[in-house]
Amino acid sequence: PVTYELTMSDRIDFILINGSIECHPAVGVAEQFDGPYYRFLDNERPICEGACTLGRSMSRTAVSPEDFVGEWLRRGITMTPAADACDLLEQQIEQHPDGPFNGVLGFSEGCSVAASLMLRRAPQGKLPLFKFAIYFCAISAFRLDTPGAILADQCSDRINVPTLHVVGARDPALLSSFALYNLCHEDLAALYDHGKGHTIPWGPVTEHITSGVRECLRRAQHGP
Repeated sequence: PVTYELTMSDRIDFILINGSIECHPAVGVAEQFDGPYYRFLDNERPICEGACTLGRSMSRTAVSPEDFVGEWLRRGITMTPAADACDLLEQQIEQHPDGPFNGVLGFSEGCSVAASLMLRRAPQGKLPLFKFAIYFCAISAFRLDTPGAILADQCSDRINVPTLHVVGARDPALLSSFALYNLCHEDLAALYDHGKGHTIPWGPVTEHITSGVRECLRRAQHGP
């Protein structure tokens, strides 16, 4: 509903890029969308599934978003190195006939790959691939060459473009969304809570989310 509204009212074109790994749909996905289904990261199972299962109990005891994600890792959640996924995404972006692109929009694990790629370019001194980023129910960024997460208390690099972080207060992985929020420039990052779970909700909340996206685009074009 969010992309439909923005396509119809703002004439924004969305180009969907698939991962290369065919997978089973996450719980509830098959009821809404036809397959086939793909992902970028070759985990034993999508990280959002295991993370959400653990998140229900851990979110009450974690002292920070970084501690929350660290506890995932200590409890056996595998965060596959993201270098190959970043290579694939970067190649598709640079070679796509409809590029270059102004921004990126991701959901859950897709946010991880987009953020990991943006952070990979930061210390290389390259221009940002995107002028803005929209993250829905994000999972924190992945390390590139070793299993694990990129966390703000261990990394000084930041995503230095306007970002909008759409989160759900009932999302068991909520604190992971905040872990990614903490990796973005604090003066350029905005937050919107739709109040639900690990999903992009339909209904009246769509208008509020699209307003947030428009404001993010405005900041990318004209500054704060």
